[in-house]
Amino acid sequence: MQFKAYDSFEDMMQDIRDASESADQRVTPEQKRYRPGDIVISDSGYGFPIFHDLLDIEKIVKDNLWKYGDNYEDEGIDILDLYREPHMKFYCFTKSYSEAVPQGELGDFHRSQGLYRIPRVLFEDIKNDGFRI
Repeated sequence: MQFKAYDSFEDMMQDIRDASESADQRVTPEQKRYRPGDIVISDSGYGFPIFHDLLDIEKIVKDNLWKYGDNYEDEGIDILDLYREPHMKFYCFTKSYSEAVPQGELGDFHRSQGLYRIPRVLFEDIKNDGFRI
């Protein structure tokens, strides 16, 4: 883990913007083709892979609107608006799994981190083995 100190909040935010722009420039044509339903592998940096199940944020919002009605409308709109922001164009909403988090956790995944896609049937086999490869 790296630690970096900043002189100001503005300096930190600029560094985040610069890192995001740099990551966006590294996205390959293959990574641009990732779609909801794909399983994408990235490197955890700790000696084990992370498996990202790419989710369809629009379907999730639609399903939750159906389930929760007007109580969910503002939250659903906020989520959709967030993923339509220009700085989020290469982020995917995922449920990510690994040997460290076998139950999976929801979060964002930047396409530039993807190494390759694997078939869902292979993912299910790996999941059943506790994500140990």
